[in-house]
Amino acid sequence: MVDKSEVKKVADLAKLEFAEEELDALTAELNIVLGYIDQLKELDVTNVAPLENLNESVDDRSSTERSALRKDESRECLPVEEALRNAPKSADGYFLVPKVLAQEVKAYVEQDIAGGEEEEL
Repeated sequence: MVDKSEVKKVADLAKLEFAEEELDALTAELNIVLGYIDQLKELDVTNVAPLENLNESVDDRSSTERSALRKDESRECLPVEEALRNAPKSADGYFLVPKVLAQEVKAYVEQDIAGGEEEEL
């Protein structure tokens, strides 16, 4: 089980801030989850094959239990002209989109990455 100091440490590493009441609630919730995991560890799974993908045994099931996902098969690509037909703006076979980051936000992110001093936006 974990205590509040461990939850606070993980929150700090994730750069998250919580009030004391929230830390208490998160600690309790995390301990419930970890308790459930401890219960799962007690199960005997010696005759259970490991499952790496929820859909890996699709073909082994009856037709009524098969996954709704289609098989991953190659097929023709959508022509560029058709893909761009409803685009608000396009040029030279590409979608034109507005810039996502404003210059001051971009500079702030670059400064943060470079390890510069923190400043308010």
